[in-house]
Amino acid sequence: MNLKEQLYIVTLADCGSVTQAARQLGVTQPALSSYLAGVESALGFPLFQRGRRRLVPTYLGEVYLEKARQILALGRAFDEQVGRVVSGYQGRLRVGIPIRRSPQLIPSAMKVFRGYDPNVEITLQELNQNGLVELLRQDKLDLLLCNLAEPYPQLSHIHLHSDPLVFLVHAGHPLCPRAQYRQGFARPWVDLSLFQEETFLLQHPGQSLRHFTDQVLEETGTIPGRTLLIRNIETAAQMAANGLGVSFSLESYLRHMRFVTPPQVFSVGKAQQTANFSALYRPDVTLPDYTMRFIQIVKELMSMEPTGDFEQK
Repeated sequence: MNLKEQLYIVTLADCGSVTQAARQLGVTQPALSSYLAGVESALGFPLFQRGRRRLVPTYLGEVYLEKARQILALGRAFDEQVGRVVSGYQGRLRVGIPIRRSPQLIPSAMKVFRGYDPNVEITLQELNQNGLVELLRQDKLDLLLCNLAEPYPQLSHIHLHSDPLVFLVHAGHPLCPRAQYRQGFARPWVDLSLFQEETFLLQHPGQSLRHFTDQVLEETGTIPGRTLLIRNIETAAQMAANGLGVSFSLESYLRHMRFVTPPQVFSVGKAQQTANFSALYRPDVTLPDYTMRFIQIVKELMSMEPTGDFEQK
């Protein structure tokens, strides 16, 4: 911030002499006298009384000096804050995260992050994923944490965690004994096509979980006899646990759910289907060190989550 005028005039007043002020500012006396005359000409009134051995401010000069000192103080504060931001000591981080994920990650991530970067302001946006993607593209977010079904055009991403897709069935379902352990699967594997006469409790098209669900239904050739669309993933899981249909979830979602009677949890499909939980950002933006630190914290929290296994009957 260039506050040369205010600095020169305040220095003249403090020194009371053009000669001393010029020496302190590192300029010649004629140059400083000429600069003062130019400022006074632009203002339309004198700042100092002439004809005295010491520079004495006029009334309007005193008014100018009062405001100039305030401006210089603000300038110093601005420069200090810029320095903290540039060094990564202070800044702002605008994070977007879908509502389903937010309570699982944000409280723990913010607690750890504030231990490292207490002067970085974090603001949160909790919406559906499509809405958050638009905010990121409009530069209203710095970072978006979400399941990445497909790469988004003109957005970059950092992979954080592979989250297994799981299949939920009532604990007493007669097909549960058909499950078997298979290498490469997170849970005991069951043939999904055996359940196609059941009511499938599916999420709405456009929800990220529905993308992974549709993939596994297609690859196994499973055509549900009946479907019921439910936006809330936990509601669908609780209904499945109560024998009102079958549903899907991600492993990390399931770990934060509480059931009166836990469901049976299986893997399905030709290979273990996973959701790629990622951090999205704009490729034209250089991420500050504190943003990279926040991303690493989230990554570590995802990898540290307990297995939270349910009993398999």
